Amino acid sequence: MDTLNIGIVGLRFGRTWMNGFRHHRRCRLVGLCDLDAGALERAASESGPDRVTERFEEMVVDPGIDAVAVFTPAPLHAEHSTALLRAGKHVLSAVPAAVTEEGCRDIVLAARASGRIYMMAENWAYEPSVLKAQALYKAGKLGTLYYGEAEYLHHTESLWFTPDGTPTWRRSFPPLLYPTHGLGPYLHMTGDRFTEVTAHAVSGEMAPGADPERSWLELAMLRSERGCLFKLMNSFCNVHPGGHYLSFYGDRGSFETDRGKKARTVANFWLQGDTPREMTSEACSYPSLPDYVEDVGSHAGPAVRIIDDFVRSIAGDIPVPIGPELSADMTLPGICAQASIRTGVTVQISDPRAW
Repeated sequence: MDTLNIGIVGLRFGRTWMNGFRHHRRCRLVGLCDLDAGALERAASESGPDRVTERFEEMVVDPGIDAVAVFTPAPLHAEHSTALLRAGKHVLSAVPAAVTEEGCRDIVLAARASGRIYMMAENWAYEPSVLKAQALYKAGKLGTLYYGEAEYLHHTESLWFTPDGTPTWRRSFPPLLYPTHGLGPYLHMTGDRFTEVTAHAVSGEMAPGADPERSWLELAMLRSERGCLFKLMNSFCNVHPGGHYLSFYGDRGSFETDRGKKARTVANFWLQGDTPREMTSEACSYPSLPDYVEDVGSHAGPAVRIIDDFVRSIAGDIPVPIGPELSADMTLPGICAQASIRTGVTVQISDPRAW
């Protein structure tokens, strides 16, 4: 495969990934796009792209760009990804894939029609502790999974407003519309799909600047095609240090991450046949990372591996790990959870393979 010419749109979070593309041996960073002229100038001074623009439409029609990484605000992911796919470009998108079922459908159909690679950058499927769970599961050590739990607590208060006081998309964004960190590892590991969800929401009282229409915490109970029950709790407004937690219960073993800062790197598990049945706690790390990983910034380990998988998928070396249908599987439960919160009933989740 020839060198891929890469563009990045959205330079707040996208700047984290910029150096990952810039250093990849099969990529050339050629274009940057952001509405914020200052952010654009700062990123360009670091990476030296051929061209910069504040207009997304220029990235879409640029014949010199082969693939685009979409790191714009979540409500724009589907619109931007679909436009790029229809223009014949490969797309790596931040999570979630979309905020409506129509947006998920547009991505799936555009990817099929264009023949281009669409991949969602769900970093929690690539964290070291989750990779350990994947290894245990694929080796049959956990058996059939019948229950799982995930928590994602992110105190986003500092992101609710721009410096001039304008509310950002995060101020009004419902927690369960961001379900992929919690659900992604299970779905990526098993190939299962969630078919129904029942969800509830609750809020506290004292959070200066909070959107009164948005829930502080949302909780979902899901059932999968294979019969697995899964509980997902997300909160974007809380008095808590924040963090992730995952657990999987199987008929041959169970697994859970640590909490807080150790969730990414500590795996705890219990396996059938252990006598006595005691917890094994294992510190996890990547077997190898490129030298430039320190230049990538936050999410560096998952980012460099996701970028490499995206590039290898385009080259045809591997199937795309988190393609359009799986991305929809990870995203749709959160969309349907919002419908359940509004109506108080269980909501069925579409199968994107039927679209």
